[in-house]
Amino acid sequence: MGDTIAVEKLKNSIIINNKGELLFPKSDFGKKSEARNRLLVDLLARTDFMEKAGTGIKRVTNACDENGNEVNFEFSDSFWVTIKTNNKDNVPDNVPDNVPDNVPDNVPDNVPDKRTELVLELIKKNNQILLKDLSIILKVSTRTIRRDIEKLKNMNKLKRIGSEKSGYWEIINDDN
Repeated sequence: MGDTIAVEKLKNSIIINNKGELLFPKSDFGKKSEARNRLLVDLLARTDFMEKAGTGIKRVTNACDENGNEVNFEFSDSFWVTIKTNNKDNVPDNVPDNVPDNVPDNVPDNVPDKRTELVLELIKKNNQILLKDLSIILKVSTRTIRRDIEKLKNMNKLKRIGSEKSGYWEIINDDN
C-alpha cells in the first residue's frame, strides 16, 4: 500500500497517482497529515529533502494558484493529483491545436488512429471484450483504451449496450 507512484505528463497537465486510501476522513484533507511510513518521514525530516511534514497539500495548492494552474485532488483506492495549466505557451510547437489535452505530447499523430482501428477489429472478434484485455493486447494503459473508446463513441462508430460487467459492444456505421 502506498508503494506505487505513477506520473503521467500530458499536453496540458500532469497526473500523479499513488495507490492507497486516505488514512483519515476526506473532510480533514489538507488540514491533517498522517504518515504511512513514520521511519521514512523521520529519516527525510533530518535531510534537506523535506521542508516540514504536513504542509505539502497547502504548498502545492498555493504554488498552483500563484502560477494560474488548476489543481484537483481525487480519492478512491488511490490518491490522484491532476495539475492543469492554462498557459497554451507551454505546449510544444509540433502539437496541433486539434489534439485533445489528454493526449501525451510524445505520441505520433497517426498512432491513436491505427490503435482505434485495432480496437474496432478486436471488438468485431469479441463484442464482450474487456477494456483490461484490450489494454493488454495493445500494450497500452486502460486509460488510453478508455480515451480510444470515447473517441470511437464520439465518432458514432461504437456504442456500449448494457453494463460494463455484463454488457457488450455494438459497432455502428461499419464501413468495412
